[in-house]
Amino acid sequence: MTSTNLSNQPEESKPHYGNGTAAGFKGNSPQARQNSAAAAHVVNKTLGRRHAQMMAAWSRYGAAGATPEQVADDVGLPVHVVRPRAGELVKRGLLFEAGKRTGGMGFKVMSYSVAKPEGGAE
Repeated sequence: MTSTNLSNQPEESKPHYGNGTAAGFKGNSPQARQNSAAAAHVVNKTLGRRHAQMMAAWSRYGAAGATPEQVADDVGLPVHVVRPRAGELVKRGLLFEAGKRTGGMGFKVMSYSVAKPEGGAE
Protein backbone atom coordinates (compact mmCIF):
# COMPACT_ATOMS: atom_id res chain seq x y z
CA MET A 1 0.00 0.00 0.00
CA THR A 2 1.39 3.38 -0.91
CA SER A 3 1.01 6.29 1.46
CA THR A 4 -0.25 9.64 0.29
CA ASN A 5 1.85 12.64 1.27
CA LEU A 6 -0.76 15.29 2.04
CA SER A 7 1.85 17.66 3.41
CA ASN A 8 2.70 20.90 1.69
CA GLN A 9 5.90 20.81 3.74
CA PRO A 10 9.19 19.14 2.80
CA GLU A 11 9.45 15.60 4.17
CA GLU A 12 12.33 16.63 6.44
CA SER A 13 10.32 19.39 8.15
CA LYS A 14 9.44 18.76 11.76
CA PRO A 15 5.67 18.36 12.23
CA HIS A 16 4.13 21.40 13.91
CA TYR A 17 0.60 22.31 14.99
CA GLY A 18 0.96 25.79 13.50
CA ASN A 19 1.11 24.42 9.96
CA GLY A 20 -1.43 21.63 10.48
CA THR A 21 1.04 18.76 10.47
CA ALA A 22 0.80 17.84 14.17
CA ALA A 23 -1.91 17.64 16.80
CA GLY A 24 -2.00 20.48 19.30
CA PHE A 25 -2.22 20.31 23.06
CA LYS A 26 -3.03 22.60 25.95
CA GLY A 27 -3.82 22.54 29.64
CA ASN A 28 -4.28 24.80 32.65
CA SER A 29 -1.83 23.00 34.93
CA PRO A 30 1.53 21.31 34.43
CA GLN A 31 -0.10 17.87 34.79
CA ALA A 32 -2.88 18.72 32.32
CA ARG A 33 -0.33 20.02 29.78
CA GLN A 34 1.77 16.87 30.25
CA ASN A 35 -1.26 14.62 29.72
CA SER A 36 -2.36 16.64 26.70
CA ALA A 37 1.13 16.55 25.17
CA ALA A 38 1.26 12.77 25.60
CA ALA A 39 -2.14 12.40 23.92
CA ALA A 40 -1.05 14.65 21.03
CA HIS A 41 2.06 12.49 20.58
CA VAL A 42 -0.15 9.41 20.15
CA VAL A 43 -2.45 11.24 17.70
CA ASN A 44 0.55 12.35 15.64
CA LYS A 45 1.45 8.71 14.93
CA THR A 46 -1.76 8.24 12.90
CA LEU A 47 -2.23 11.80 11.66
CA GLY A 48 -1.36 11.11 8.02
CA ARG A 49 -3.84 8.25 7.80
CA ARG A 50 -6.50 10.28 9.60
CA HIS A 51 -5.98 13.28 7.29
CA ALA A 52 -6.37 11.03 4.24
CA GLN A 53 -9.55 9.57 5.77
CA MET A 54 -10.95 13.08 6.39
CA MET A 55 -10.11 14.26 2.86
CA ALA A 56 -11.86 11.22 1.37
CA ALA A 57 -14.93 11.85 3.54
CA TRP A 58 -15.15 15.56 2.67
CA SER A 59 -14.52 14.84 -1.02
CA ARG A 60 -17.82 12.97 -1.23
CA TYR A 61 -19.66 16.24 -0.54
CA GLY A 62 -18.05 18.16 -3.41
CA ALA A 63 -18.09 21.95 -3.48
CA ALA A 64 -21.15 22.12 -1.19
CA GLY A 65 -19.05 20.79 1.67
CA ALA A 66 -20.17 19.35 4.98
CA THR A 67 -20.00 20.07 8.68
CA PRO A 68 -17.67 18.10 10.94
CA GLU A 69 -20.78 16.54 12.48
CA GLN A 70 -21.86 15.15 9.10
CA VAL A 71 -18.40 13.76 8.41
CA ALA A 72 -18.18 12.29 11.91
CA ASP A 73 -21.45 10.43 11.28
CA ASP A 74 -20.17 9.21 7.90
CA VAL A 75 -16.89 7.81 9.21
CA GLY A 76 -18.21 6.60 12.56
CA LEU A 77 -15.98 8.80 14.71
CA PRO A 78 -16.81 11.27 17.46
CA VAL A 79 -16.94 14.88 16.30
CA HIS A 80 -14.17 15.76 18.77
CA VAL A 81 -11.85 13.61 16.63
CA VAL A 82 -13.02 15.09 13.31
CA ARG A 83 -13.17 18.81 14.12
CA PRO A 84 -9.44 19.23 14.95
CA ARG A 85 -8.49 17.38 11.76
CA ALA A 86 -10.59 19.88 9.78
CA GLY A 87 -8.66 22.76 11.34
CA GLU A 88 -5.34 21.08 10.54
CA LEU A 89 -6.37 20.51 6.92
CA VAL A 90 -7.49 24.14 6.59
CA LYS A 91 -4.08 25.28 7.87
CA ARG A 92 -2.45 23.08 5.24
CA GLY A 93 -4.59 24.55 2.45
CA LEU A 94 -6.25 21.21 1.66
CA LEU A 95 -9.71 21.98 3.07
CA PHE A 96 -11.57 25.29 2.86
CA GLU A 97 -14.22 27.02 4.94
CA ALA A 98 -17.45 26.84 2.94
CA GLY A 99 -19.69 28.94 5.18
CA LYS A 100 -21.80 28.40 8.25
CA ARG A 101 -24.88 26.25 8.44
CA THR A 102 -27.08 24.92 11.19
CA GLY A 103 -25.46 22.02 13.03
CA GLY A 104 -27.02 19.14 14.92
CA MET A 105 -27.62 21.21 18.07
CA GLY A 106 -29.31 24.04 16.20
CA PHE A 107 -26.36 26.43 16.23
CA LYS A 108 -24.42 27.76 13.26
CA VAL A 109 -21.23 25.77 12.64
CA MET A 110 -18.59 26.05 9.95
CA SER A 111 -18.84 23.70 7.00
CA TYR A 112 -15.78 22.73 4.98
CA SER A 113 -15.15 21.76 1.39
CA VAL A 114 -12.29 20.36 -0.67
CA ALA A 115 -13.13 23.03 -3.28
CA LYS A 116 -11.95 26.57 -2.58
CA PRO A 117 -15.02 28.86 -2.52
CA GLU A 118 -14.91 31.83 -4.87
CA GLY A 119 -16.08 34.44 -2.38
CA GLY A 120 -14.76 32.90 0.86
CA ALA A 121 -16.75 31.68 3.85
CA GLU A 122 -19.67 33.54 5.39
